[in-house]
Amino acid sequence: MALTWGYLQNYKVSGNIFIHNDSSWLNSLMKLTAALILGFAFSLSAQAAVYKLHIPTDIKAEYTVLEKGGKGNFKAIVTKRVGPSGTSFSKRLYDCSNHTVKYLGEGDTFEEMQSSSPHSDMAPIFDESIADYVGREACK
Repeated sequence: MALTWGYLQNYKVSGNIFIHNDSSWLNSLMKLTAALILGFAFSLSAQAAVYKLHIPTDIKAEYTVLEKGGKGNFKAIVTKRVGPSGTSFSKRLYDCSNHTVKYLGEGDTFEEMQSSSPHSDMAPIFDESIADYVGREACK
């Protein structure tokens, strides 16, 4: 592309770099970056290992860990429970340092869990409860 005065007028100097006044390329770059980040995050959760979790105080049910993650002392875990009463899904948030838990969602299907409202407060975890065993896994 030939450098003409009209073309150069679209640039401004910021520090030691030239910035093009047409921000459409920047918007496209930001959209591409966001898409790559979201795609990467989705691929991590999609590739995460789904595995069984033994809950000794609920022996008639089978638990499966579907997702697990978090930062610092706060860990989230999504589980599927299949038992005599049917199938249910739960997403819990654990404060590993304070030994508390909060339901972020629950339902008979994954979609119901995703669309349900979270509980308002963190609650204490009782030893050897289902929340205790799930929390031990979440906080690993």
